[in-house]
Amino acid sequence: LSRQLLPLTWLGAAIMFVTGVLLFAPQAARIYANPALQAKLVLLLLAGINVVVWHALLARNLDAWDTRARPPWQARLAGSLSLLLWSGIIVAGRLIAFIL
Repeated sequence: LSRQLLPLTWLGAAIMFVTGVLLFAPQAARIYANPALQAKLVLLLLAGINVVVWHALLARNLDAWDTRARPPWQARLAGSLSLLLWSGIIVAGRLIAFIL
């Protein structure tokens, strides 16, 4: 399933990047110093690192996980971090409009 969904995640990331730049560009000078934007960018960087670690180290053994009752703790940690980081990205993105 993950191999089938990976192209969709890349498409979603590309759409997110393009629309984010389009939202940022008109008021870039005004919101660049916004702490919520800075927090969002840091969280995006951390989420990107999490994805790289996932694909470089953890996802290589996906087939072996089918025989286990639970995924390895590293995979569960990466998934939990992903949920936490993306929740933070959403909250920080919403706060940009309210912190001037």
